[in-house]
Amino acid sequence: MFRFEHPFYLYALAILLVLVLLMLGAAYARKRALIRFGNPELLQRLMPERSPERLRNKNILFLIGLFFIIIALANPQWGTKTQAVRRQSIDIIFALDISQSMMCQDIAPSRLIQAQRLCLQLIEKLSGNRLGVILFAGEAYMQVPLTTDYEAVSLLLQSSNPDMISSQGTSIGEALAIAQQSTSKSNGNRVVLVITDGEDHEARAESQARQAARMGMKIFTIGIGSEAGGFVPFVDENGMADYKRDISGKPVLSKLNAGVLRKLASLGGGSFFRLNTQSDALIDALMDKLQKVEKREYEQRVVSEYRSHFQLFLLLGIGFLLGEFLVHYRRRAKTTLTKRLFKGELKGKLKADS
Repeated sequence: MFRFEHPFYLYALAILLVLVLLMLGAAYARKRALIRFGNPELLQRLMPERSPERLRNKNILFLIGLFFIIIALANPQWGTKTQAVRRQSIDIIFALDISQSMMCQDIAPSRLIQAQRLCLQLIEKLSGNRLGVILFAGEAYMQVPLTTDYEAVSLLLQSSNPDMISSQGTSIGEALAIAQQSTSKSNGNRVVLVITDGEDHEARAESQARQAARMGMKIFTIGIGSEAGGFVPFVDENGMADYKRDISGKPVLSKLNAGVLRKLASLGGGSFFRLNTQSDALIDALMDKLQKVEKREYEQRVVSEYRSHFQLFLLLGIGFLLGEFLVHYRRRAKTTLTKRLFKGELKGKLKADS
């Protein structure tokens, strides 16, 4: 692969175009001046040492030398190589609830938006670890397998919404089952962050939490919402905004089920956290817990930095500039005089022979 380390220096190449125009203008001005002064053939006889070709060659050498100097300043690089690096990390899976109840606005602007913001803040803190994403509602799906591509993880979390899963509910148990299948087999370095309001969960979640703990996986639950709760916004078939309603027609009140989330965290060997509008304290507390999780050592293939090759272009630039300096504007007087003497002797000899 090829790149320039400092590409902004390439803008200086515009100077070459300006210099070419100036040189052409100067050459045209000199030619016009000589024409006004006298006949070009006569002037050439009067100034035999004058050499427009040498002047043109000097200009070309100067421009080429300047071109290579500019390229050297931009520092062309190529020749990357891959090397193995030993790293220590933990596998962390974000299990994010995107059920309709997460659109509740008891925590402004909504539970889901607050959860997404929390995830993005955590990603910045979790550099060096492998991250994955599971989205769940009535069903659960692995959206991003474990990876160090944090941009892909962030993009998926930012774009998550209830429309991505048609089946409604809060299938925490299925999300935990998928997390167990997706992480490595080694013990002590796997974590699942379950981010949900805990509402409408099924009994399977507790059994899955126990199984995850036996496999060495830790479960941390983060509760989104308030215990007072709020109504769940809903858009009907006619596109009208309303609230989700029960059979009797009353708006459904959605509350944070902190008790369930606290129990799941306890069964999974982790901790329960509650998110409010101030997430900094939660992040600090969670990071403190994650620091105590046993890390796994693994080998990662990384690409080393590009190799710089500005030296070659710098030498070429200096070489052309040195050549421009050594080439004289005029023909050598000695050479011209020798030619004149040779021509005179030849003419005299021809006359004598005749």
